[in-house]
Amino acid sequence: MKDSIQTIIKTINTTSDNGMELINKVDSFYNSAWDKLIIIGSLAFAIVGVLVPFVIQWYQKQTLKTSENLLKKEIESQISKIKSEILSEINLVIEDKFKFIDSKIEQFNCASAARTYHLQGNGQLSEGLMKDALADYIAAAQNYFKSEDFINLQTILNAISNNCIPTLSIEDIDDLNISHNRSLYELLETIYSKDDKKVFNTVIRQIKFKLSKLPKTAKNKIVTDKQQKI
Repeated sequence: MKDSIQTIIKTINTTSDNGMELINKVDSFYNSAWDKLIIIGSLAFAIVGVLVPFVIQWYQKQTLKTSENLLKKEIESQISKIKSEILSEINLVIEDKFKFIDSKIEQFNCASAARTYHLQGNGQLSEGLMKDALADYIAAAQNYFKSEDFINLQTILNAISNNCIPTLSIEDIDDLNISHNRSLYELLETIYSKDDKKVFNTVIRQIKFKLSKLPKTAKNKIVTDKQQKI
């Protein structure tokens, strides 16, 4: 009986010692784990605290660089577009100026030619060379019209109507197409079609009326003149 009690006491003491040891080990494990968790957490927060701002900064720099490149390309594109538009405007202005200058030079040349033919026609008229005078007057009228010298154009048309046509025949006027490359009919049609203000309508009608009364040939003209004298 005594031995049994001692055995039980020993067992209880042994179990008690093992339980305390187990409790101590468990407590030590949790303490160690907690310490490790704190260390790891601190390290993680430290890493995140350093790494995340670095990553954000790097991302912002990349984004900013990309934005700068895009903006630079957009600016270059806009500059190129503006340059192209400016050059186009300059070219148009220059082209208009050259056209204006060319038109003025052409007007000057036409005015000079018109005066030359006018004087030459007056000389032919004074010598009685009516066909030649009409040919020069047609050329003068064409150039006066191109140079927009409408006062002298009116003078020339009156000279054609009053001085040249009454002395000629339809055959004489038609021959000018071959002998001088001049056409009175084309001249009248050109002036009539482009005379928006109808300034020359009266004199053109007079010329056409006189043309309608002309004899067909020079022989008929001579006969008609003789009859009129008789």
